[in-house]
Amino acid sequence: MFKKLRKLDYWIAVPYAILSMLGIVMVFSATQGTSTALSNFIKQAIFVVLGLTGAFFLYHFNLKALRQKKLLRMTMLIIIGALLVAKFIMPAVNGANGWISLGPITLQPAEFLKLAIILYFADFFDKVPWQTHLRIRNQPLFQFHVLGLPGIALVLVFIMPDNGNGLITFVIWFVLFMSSGVRRWFIAAVAALGGLGFGFLQTILRIVNQVFGLNGSQHYTFARLTSFVDPWQPGAADASRQLLYGYYAIAHGGFLGVGLGNSLIKPYLPESNTDFIMAVMTEELGAVTTTIVLLLLLILIGRMVILGIRQRSQYYRLLLFGIAALLFIQALVNLGGVVGVLPITGVVFPFISGGGSSYIVFSAAIGLTLNIAATQKKLPDIHPADTLARKDYQ
Repeated sequence: MFKKLRKLDYWIAVPYAILSMLGIVMVFSATQGTSTALSNFIKQAIFVVLGLTGAFFLYHFNLKALRQKKLLRMTMLIIIGALLVAKFIMPAVNGANGWISLGPITLQPAEFLKLAIILYFADFFDKVPWQTHLRIRNQPLFQFHVLGLPGIALVLVFIMPDNGNGLITFVIWFVLFMSSGVRRWFIAAVAALGGLGFGFLQTILRIVNQVFGLNGSQHYTFARLTSFVDPWQPGAADASRQLLYGYYAIAHGGFLGVGLGNSLIKPYLPESNTDFIMAVMTEELGAVTTTIVLLLLLILIGRMVILGIRQRSQYYRLLLFGIAALLFIQALVNLGGVVGVLPITGVVFPFISGGGSSYIVFSAAIGLTLNIAATQKKLPDIHPADTLARKDYQ
């Protein structure tokens, strides 16, 4: 078992370990001065130990076992059941029914759905790639036995409402779809439309607010949308309080920060150890540390993309692209909410934010990535002048 550790990809393992350790520190610091600071620290440390153990297990796991149809469908059914329990049985938290409380343990089924979607569609698109000669309505993808269970699960996530995790899950599915063999013009068109939509998101929402009169709405989702468009407007102060205090924290931290544990804004910042932990980290450790964290995450994502491009196995390639999309979109949606370029959706930042379900899912994804990376054959070091050896290798 330990012989495989020689093939450990340090471009993935080292950033993962650094971010995880920093996450423990920041979860404690973000709640320092409260009665839950020590318990949050202990919980996050336990989550990290469990996550590292899970990543180590999946690093040595036979990935072919994850491709069994019965296992994939059973996983989807279990997640759907958990989502139904969270929605219709468990009490709402901050306006959403997204958690299952089992004594001291709290589970968030939507987090597990994201990894399940990657495993489900990576297997499907490997076996049934996009058929370019067929019309859309005749594609094998658009059949109920394929989209039924994932579609039901995704709808349940949106009606909780958990729009952040629902959006991330949908984008992951779409990335896998675009990586399955669709035409390049389609990918270019989607990228262009996505860029335009992101650039003009505030304008679009401002028009929607004016047309449908959503300003002043007490609905959980609408209130977040209207406060995102103009957090300074009269009457939006309560809905925008989290965003505004996040601004104050970032501005107060400046370039180098005010020092670990010295945040002045965190007592007034809701969800300071989860959704807005990056604002607290920027205030305490400065923009320099935040930039380093983003670079470490980009190293992780970039390494996954490079490994995916090099893979001969379509299944491994799709797994890597799906996990890279998960980390990238998760970080983008979280940071976008913190700095006000996206609506606040309540999603966590990978590895840094507190939370057991999310951290375990991210760790499992890292374990799968390291497993795939260990199967990558190392290219031989051939001298450029040795044309005969280069020809034999090719």
